[in-house]
Amino acid sequence: MPFSTERQGALRTSPSASRIAALALIVLAPLALGGCSWLGMGSDEDDVMAEIAAVAPKPCPTVGVLDGADRITVFNGQGQDLTDVVVRAEISKAAIQCKYDIEDKTISVDLAFNGLAVMGPAATNSEMSLKGFLAVTRIDGAKVSKQIYDIPIDFDKERQVRFLKSVEGTVVPYRDDQNGSSYVFLVGFQVSQSQLDYNRKATVGPLQ
Repeated sequence: MPFSTERQGALRTSPSASRIAALALIVLAPLALGGCSWLGMGSDEDDVMAEIAAVAPKPCPTVGVLDGADRITVFNGQGQDLTDVVVRAEISKAAIQCKYDIEDKTISVDLAFNGLAVMGPAATNSEMSLKGFLAVTRIDGAKVSKQIYDIPIDFDKERQVRFLKSVEGTVVPYRDDQNGSSYVFLVGFQVSQSQLDYNRKATVGPLQ
């Protein structure tokens, strides 16, 4: 299934204690060239190009929210009326940053996604946990990996809350002819077949 291009983002930062918080921003960091001496004047053309390629920014994988898994409605098991809803939630946006390990030929990827959850009339507890996933594929469609994570939701005294989920340190390999742009990272809720069918036929609009 295609992913939602309306919920994509990409950024690049150096590692720091606040790198996950920085995922909320889309940062473009252009490379500043230092001058002729930095470019290695006097060496042959291949050496110059290799030096430039070694320090130039490298692309992160694409990140998106999987269509059909971008929202979830949990019922109490008594039916599918509005009065049977325990919780509704949707993912709003995802962002990604990455770091290349040139020696190991790997890319370490951190990502985060946020969203909104609304407590339904059938809720019996203000603390809940939804299941989310991170699936890694290649642009040719080949599956690489899939991990499932808990998304804790604490309504406290509110009926509507925002949530943020971060997933750090997913490592993928790369080659000289294959970089981060060869991968697609997809996030979503781990929905059952019945929940997926409900998403497809439901006429409710986005959560507010």
